[in-house]
Amino acid sequence: MNKFLQNKYSLSPEGAKKMSKGVIYSALLNISFMLPMMIVFLFLDESLNIYKFHTQARYTPIYYIILVPLTIVCIYLANRLQYDSVYTTTYTEIAKKRISLSEHMRKLPLSFFNKRDLSDLTATIMSDMESMEHAYSHSVPPFYGNIISVCLIGLMIASMNVKMAIALMWPFPLGLALIFAARNKMIRLEKIHHDEKLKVSDSIQEILENILPIKGYQRQEKTLDEFKIQLDEEEEKHLKAEISIPLMLGPISSLLRLGVLSSILVGIGQYTSGGLSLAQYLGLLIACLVIYSPMDACLAFIIEFMLVQIPSERMKEIFNTELMTGQDVDINNFDIELKNVTFGYDDTMVIKDVSFLAKQGQTTALVGPSGCGKSTLTKLMLRFWDVNSGQIKLGGVDIRDIDPESLLKHYSIVFQDVILFNNTIMENIRIGKKNATDQEVMEAAKIAQLDDFIQNLPDGYMTKIGENGALLSGGERQRISIARAILKDAPIIFLDESTSSVDADNETKIQKALSKLIKNKTVIIIAHRLRTVENADQIIVLDEGRIVEEGSSDELIANQGLFYKLWKNQKQ
Repeated sequence: MNKFLQNKYSLSPEGAKKMSKGVIYSALLNISFMLPMMIVFLFLDESLNIYKFHTQARYTPIYYIILVPLTIVCIYLANRLQYDSVYTTTYTEIAKKRISLSEHMRKLPLSFFNKRDLSDLTATIMSDMESMEHAYSHSVPPFYGNIISVCLIGLMIASMNVKMAIALMWPFPLGLALIFAARNKMIRLEKIHHDEKLKVSDSIQEILENILPIKGYQRQEKTLDEFKIQLDEEEEKHLKAEISIPLMLGPISSLLRLGVLSSILVGIGQYTSGGLSLAQYLGLLIACLVIYSPMDACLAFIIEFMLVQIPSERMKEIFNTELMTGQDVDINNFDIELKNVTFGYDDTMVIKDVSFLAKQGQTTALVGPSGCGKSTLTKLMLRFWDVNSGQIKLGGVDIRDIDPESLLKHYSIVFQDVILFNNTIMENIRIGKKNATDQEVMEAAKIAQLDDFIQNLPDGYMTKIGENGALLSGGERQRISIARAILKDAPIIFLDESTSSVDADNETKIQKALSKLIKNKTVIIIAHRLRTVENADQIIVLDEGRIVEEGSSDELIANQGLFYKLWKNQKQ
């Protein structure tokens, strides 16, 4: 059973072992529920014998007084053992799955996240896992435990009276057939509801992220009306999915009760014809009543297993997404070379046959009109995506052969959109180097022109900056990102619009600070303001995903090509 549960539900060996125990304890719990009825049966059998045959009582009252608490203890122990082996195991296994899923997602290419909404992925990690957790803890062990107890009790009834066993069990396969006949419809309705619920989550996230423009343009009422319509649609889909389950379970439960009724009638017929004694009939009747609950539960669990396939398949889809692989390679030369690189999103090519060499110790600037592919090209060098064709080499090694995390150790990055965490300024800068001392963090902040600003805050470096740096200005957020890059001190630096959110005075100071940082390093700069890259050793001019010019600033101005046009427009 261990191997079966391990393979069927993707459990760890230890988890499968404990789950197997839970199945056994669940079966024992179901059987233990027969004990009170067996005590009643013994008492009735004894009373009938005394009344009919005027015999002496075989059991004294003290016997029954002892049996009752013993029965309670047996039920409690079976229930407690099942709980300890199932629920704690389930919580541990789901926690492992969440961590495993997060680890897997961490190694996925950025293209995967472009196709999936944040709320969708959050739902998979949280609510989908919660559905599986509920199935693992409340359904899997009881289901198999009920199957075992139904088989054992059914065999006991059949060994005593085959006709009553047949009369009892005939509705069970019919109920199974009805469930599987309605399977596709129930899954379809549940999937429609699940998709609608994700749309509502997306809308909530979108409203919260855009609350400023919504208020600024006085669209609160219209936004709320649109959201109410979405909620009504979600509620409608939810009701349709929910009502399909009782509509199915109601008739099936009635059908199973019909089986119990059939067995009672067959038993009465046999008793009146002399085929059964009253004691035998009462014993079989008790067994028939006890077996009804696990039979009914089995069919309900089958429906839950069908519906839990939806979150399970969503999780498997993520696990089946191909990871970016590679080795931990020693890099001694930090030249970045692009050879005939082509890349596109789906069928749209955005980078077309790009080749250039960014040498160590030199600054290479990527410029061009908006949408020309500068940021995409940078992300390819960072290996956020893999190229469709061509090669990107770091120190002569194809970056597809380098483990993505190992590759990123060589990079310091200043993103255009700065991501900050709801923590102190100290810890937000320390992200650049997790083991950095407070003094190192402060030195990096000074170089990034942050120290004076931070010292004027009430709590200095220990000031919390709010969610995603909500309490900071754009320039302050940008300089924290620059401080991270300075702190990391990696051999390759990517500056994506690094001075786009700072004033002219701070921009000059930052450029001076960066000039000290980039010595003997490979530097890739993206900038719309061409004056920030006038001193670059090499400027790559992109247009519609292709290199149209390359050279120094003076050379490109003399050529009077696209760079010259952009430069001239910005000077006016």
